[in-house]
Amino acid sequence: MEINQRIREFIKTNGLKFTYVAKESNIDMKKFSRMMTGKQKIDTDEYETICSSLRVNPGYFFDQKLLENKNFENAKEVI
Repeated sequence: MEINQRIREFIKTNGLKFTYVAKESNIDMKKFSRMMTGKQKIDTDEYETICSSLRVNPGYFFDQKLLENKNFENAKEVI
């Protein structure tokens, strides 16, 4: 599952509105909508701002197993 999908799911699960999160993150609603649908990438600063407005640690939306697998694959390529 992509980061934008995880953020969307978190927002819905917690009964929040996309307009509220966009406003709290100081991101234009149209841009926020494009980010949440995957039509526009979320840059690092925006991601941190969104996490801050949701009051979660930036690592919250990352799947540790997925990250470990990617690191393992990268390590195999180096060897």
